[in-house]
Amino acid sequence: MKKTSSSNDSKSTILGWKFVAIVAVITSIFFTFLYLAMSNEPDYMPSHQRKIAKEKNLNSIASQPVDNNASKSL
Repeated sequence: MKKTSSSNDSKSTILGWKFVAIVAVITSIFFTFLYLAMSNEPDYMPSHQRKIAKEKNLNSIASQPVDNNASKSL
């Protein structure tokens, strides 16, 4: 009886490692995009719009001139 399984085993091992490497690369790319999507909130989200509106209100209040005469008359 001849042993032909040794050549098949080495080929299947090489193909197996290639498959594992390809799956690892694709998985890492997927999880990188997933992480970036979860960590950055898009502009159209309501919480982001409220944050922008609050910053505009604070900036408009801070940019208004302060009337020193009104506080002295009290």
